[in-house]
Amino acid sequence: MFEWFHQGGIIMYPLLVCSVIGTAIIIDRCWALRRTRIINRELAELMETNLGSPERREEVKARSQGDRSILSALVRTAFDHASLEKHENVEAVQAVARQMVGRMERGLTTLSIVAEISPLFGLLGTCLGMVHLFMDVARHGLGKPEQISHGIFEALITTVTGLAVAIPALVAYLYLRRRIELLTLEMERHTNELLTRLYR
Repeated sequence: MFEWFHQGGIIMYPLLVCSVIGTAIIIDRCWALRRTRIINRELAELMETNLGSPERREEVKARSQGDRSILSALVRTAFDHASLEKHENVEAVQAVARQMVGRMERGLTTLSIVAEISPLFGLLGTCLGMVHLFMDVARHGLGKPEQISHGIFEALITTVTGLAVAIPALVAYLYLRRRIELLTLEMERHTNELLTRLYR
């Protein structure tokens, strides 16, 4: 493996950095976007029942206290601003929701950059490999196949490595974006139902 890395040339170092950064972000976001950290299952099930009675709303409020999920934070915000007009409460909940979604999306821009720039590094490595190839041909002619094969090998290694880094990063980025979108829609549905019940 080290020999493979060494033969790829200097471009393998930025590709290694991209690989480490991409892997770290994927692990961090998969851990942070676990459903239990975003939507408390018991609270969500309780909110899906009839919230028309004051007792049931108090039960929802009590259940949200002390819970660290994002849905619980939105529920607490709605109850804390229940004395305001509905549109003011909606704005308060939306402000907190935007902040929370921003935290959920942390690192995704960097992951997108990794997915986009890794193939470019691979292409740059390919060009450098071809440059080395033609330089060796110019110096030694076609009499030394091992010199020619070294440039071709360098070009192919960086191309393969760039794609190997970019493809998982792109797949993970699209998956995480979709997961955030689905979780956000579910939280929006629950909070809208709660706000409707609070002001009915």
